[in-house]
Amino acid sequence: MARLPFIEPDGEPEALKPVFDQLRETRGRVPGMYRLLAHQPEVLAAHRAYFSAALDTGLLSRAFKEKIAFRVARLRGSVYSSASHREYALKHGVPEEVIEAVDRGDYSGLDDAEAAALRFADEMVAERGAVSDARFKGLKAHFTTPEIVEIIALVGIMELASTFGAVFGLEPDRSSTP
Repeated sequence: MARLPFIEPDGEPEALKPVFDQLRETRGRVPGMYRLLAHQPEVLAAHRAYFSAALDTGLLSRAFKEKIAFRVARLRGSVYSSASHREYALKHGVPEEVIEAVDRGDYSGLDDAEAAALRFADEMVAERGAVSDARFKGLKAHFTTPEIVEIIALVGIMELASTFGAVFGLEPDRSSTP
């Protein structure tokens, strides 16, 4: 159970309508984390803008980014974020068996670029950002500088979201349960 109360739909501040509408459009709902962050509108707006830039837009496909988001959430032990991003991965065409393989850290069925990015994310999380030169070189072999920035930004925001989920005591949103 969440440690703080959610802003309920009937109590959504008018000033947050654009953010909540964008979430409904891109996520199909307003996730619980955003209903908590809404108590501090500036934080919600900033978090949502960063998350949107890292996940909803950019050069890399959403399905690919959902694999990374799911993996980071699982590595961080975030039941809340991993349930959400498992659902989003499925919604964006990632087959169940691929999600299960990513969960196990088995990247053998992925192309070399996706495998390199997921290994990079694994190391970034495990080493708290102290990624080896060899791992970084492996990423550079497959991605442009803007794409690398996108991957790193996504891993970073997923680590933050996973921390929020743990501290707030968030359970998976109802539509995010397997």
